[in-house]
Amino acid sequence: MTIPPLDWNVPETWLLAVLLLALLVMPIWFIHRQKGTSTNRKAIRMGLHALLWLAVLGLWLQPRWQQTLPSGKLVLAADNVPADYVRTTAANLGIKTTMTASTFRSLKSVVPVDTVWLLGQDFSGNELARLARQVVIWTPYDVPGQLQQIQWKGVVRQGERQTVSGRINTAEGGMLRLRFGQKTVDSTRLTANSQSFRLSYITFAQGRTQLTLALDKTVLDTVRFVARPAEKLRVRFVLDAPDFETRALADWLGQQGNAVELTNRLSKGIGSELTINKTTTNALPDLVVTDPANVTNQVVGKALAAGKSVLVINLTRPDVEVPALNRALRTGLQVRRMPGKDTIHISPDLTALPFRFPPVPGTLPVAGYPVAVQVGSGRVAVSLLTETFQLRLSGDTTAYTRLWQSVLAPLRPVGRNTIQIDAPVLTHQPVRFEVNNPSTLPGRLRVGTDTLILQPAPVNTRSYESTGRFASSGWLPVQDSLALYAYGNVPANSPPDNGLAAVAQREQVASWVRAHRRYDTVPTQAGSTTARTIEKAIPDWGWLLGIALLLSTLWIEPKLG
Repeated sequence: MTIPPLDWNVPETWLLAVLLLALLVMPIWFIHRQKGTSTNRKAIRMGLHALLWLAVLGLWLQPRWQQTLPSGKLVLAADNVPADYVRTTAANLGIKTTMTASTFRSLKSVVPVDTVWLLGQDFSGNELARLARQVVIWTPYDVPGQLQQIQWKGVVRQGERQTVSGRINTAEGGMLRLRFGQKTVDSTRLTANSQSFRLSYITFAQGRTQLTLALDKTVLDTVRFVARPAEKLRVRFVLDAPDFETRALADWLGQQGNAVELTNRLSKGIGSELTINKTTTNALPDLVVTDPANVTNQVVGKALAAGKSVLVINLTRPDVEVPALNRALRTGLQVRRMPGKDTIHISPDLTALPFRFPPVPGTLPVAGYPVAVQVGSGRVAVSLLTETFQLRLSGDTTAYTRLWQSVLAPLRPVGRNTIQIDAPVLTHQPVRFEVNNPSTLPGRLRVGTDTLILQPAPVNTRSYESTGRFASSGWLPVQDSLALYAYGNVPANSPPDNGLAAVAQREQVASWVRAHRRYDTVPTQAGSTTARTIEKAIPDWGWLLGIALLLSTLWIEPKLG
């Protein structure tokens, strides 16, 4: 038996010790001085007072003792794990005893074994806490149609690609769709069993955005994030004679708030210039838009030498023009003709030349469009699209915007004051924040009602990071213009959830098991014979009940004589 140590440095401990000593001595002294009371009655009263004193002493000292757990193994299965699967798993592990979570919740005592094999992840924090003294080994159970992992960016810029990736288990496969409103922005066909998925699209909306992730007709959950406005570009068109295609592109870029300079050279020494959203600076353009005939222009060369981006459009013979621009721009792009075709239909109003870009190291494809981006000191993009202005003429401005935002996304310069948040953000779980390329030295980051201290990243001197935990769910403001969405726990007794709540539950059990193994002081290797013990103690209500019974007995005893 052990007694928790007392702190004799505080006066309260000395005061309680004196009161307990008085409680022991004074009643015995008074009973001994009573006249007319037989010796047997005095002995009974002294015994009752001694028992009362021991009960009060026990309430104060809280004595504990160790109880050895019997060696043995138990499979503790979540309620949503099929019984056949539990039996098969137990047989493969050589464990004879199994128990469901509902049976475990009804137990009033500690689990009578020293090793518990958790099967599944639907266990509450209170249930896991009851396994603190056992060796715990966890095997998750992949429920069909339930998300196992999922991640995306909590903050993106407009025009940037948002990617939702993860892992899911399906019994018969199905179509996994990512929807913006009623429109499917990306989808993938799943096969049976557990597999990874990756869905992405170009973010064309601003502000708080939400997508739905659905498996066939079942909505798994809602993906929420914030889209920041894209930084404005300085764009220079270097062309001999801008046609309707380039003028439509220049007009759209100007409508997006970018500074555009379009020069039209009519003849030698004669030309016109169109400027949209003119800037007061004479800095090099962030993006130069040109064609194969002008890739040797000195403006293009200066832009690439300064690390800027170049977009080459209006190709007519890619098999001849691409090798020429490779020599001029020092790129390594390749094209292959698609036999038997004169044009490629991307959509009813969008066509492309019958060529494709084979994979080349250092080249990034633009998903959904025949555009390749060569990454070097600057970035060079080559488009095989023909006349994209047909989308605007047909009234499909959304498709036109999505097209050019997708093409421009990899050509944008590195933004300033970029905040990266790994989503999903789960309540009571650590969340990592990263601020990159800040315009001013940051010190704090306001998130909801909390203030996080930013520290310089150990690797990148232009990056600052912090970690926080949040108790409240819903949209939480970040600084003055951003926000993040914190996903809370599913209420008790709610219907089964196959979305983020299932992912959060799996992470909760995984975190508990990792911490349990970290602080487990007893060896857990196979064949270990070290006996595991649990610490037992009489609860406070037991001591109080004993004190009440003894006081009642002391009150009744004099009346019996």
